[in-house]
Amino acid sequence: MITTVINQFVYRPDATSSPADLTPADLSLAYEAVDVSAADGVRLSGWYLPASQPRHALLYCHGNAGDIRDWVYAAPPFLDAGISLLIWDYRGYGSSQGTPSEEGLYLDGEVMWRWLRERAAKEGLPASILGKSLGSAVAIHAALDEPPFRLILDSALASMREVVAGVAGWIPKAAIPHMFESLAKVPALTCPTLLLHGGRDSLVPLHHGQRLYQAVTAPKRLHIIEPAEHNDISMFPEYYRQIEAFLANQVETTVQDQTDDTGA
Repeated sequence: MITTVINQFVYRPDATSSPADLTPADLSLAYEAVDVSAADGVRLSGWYLPASQPRHALLYCHGNAGDIRDWVYAAPPFLDAGISLLIWDYRGYGSSQGTPSEEGLYLDGEVMWRWLRERAAKEGLPASILGKSLGSAVAIHAALDEPPFRLILDSALASMREVVAGVAGWIPKAAIPHMFESLAKVPALTCPTLLLHGGRDSLVPLHHGQRLYQAVTAPKRLHIIEPAEHNDISMFPEYYRQIEAFLANQVETTVQDQTDDTGA
C-alpha cells in the first residue's frame, strides 16, 4: 500500500491539462515524431524539434508530472537560441508504453540519449542533456555512461527518498525506499555541469542543488535564482540566458553564482 502511494507521488503521467491531440504543430513548431524501443523492448515516443539555424542539440528529460504535450511549451526559447530539442516521454507517460519505474526510466534515458547523439552527429552538432526535477536523475544516469558535451540539472534532487519524506511526513521514513539517489552518483560525472535552482523551491529545496554541486568533481557551476520556486524557474529570463551561455561555453565553471533575477 505504501509503495503504491509513493509511486503515485513520484510518477504523475495523468497530471496533464493539454488536449489529447496536441502536437508541436499547434504551436507552429516543426517537428519529427520519434519512436524507439528501450533495451527491454518497451516502445517510447518523443518529438524532435529542429531549430531553424541549429547550433546545438539537447535531450530534454522532463519532470514527473504530465507528458510532452505539456512540456513542449518549454521549447520555443531553446529553438530561438539555435538549440534543437528532443523532448520525450518516459514509459507509462503520454504515448510511451509500459509502467514507470526507476530502472525503466534509466533504460528510457539511455536509448533516447543514443538517438539524439546519433542525430546530432549526422548534423554536426554538439549534444547535451537537460534534466528537470525527476528528469535530473535520468539525465545524470545517461551522462555517466556516455558523457554529453554539457549537462544541465534544473531543480535537481539529491535523493527522491528525501523529497518524498519532505512532502509526505506522515509516511515513516523507514518505509520509504531509496530511489533516484543522485547524490551518490554525481562524483563520477566527467562533463561540465550547470545546476540551476530556485531559492524558494519548497518541493525540492535548494539544499538538494547545493549538495549536488558540492559533490560534483567535474567542472561545475551553480546558479541560484532567488525568487524562483520549483515550477516557475523557467519563467525567469535568467534561466534561459544561463543555459544558452553555458552551452556556448561562455561561462566559467567551478564557480558558485547566486543571482536574484526578477526578469531584468
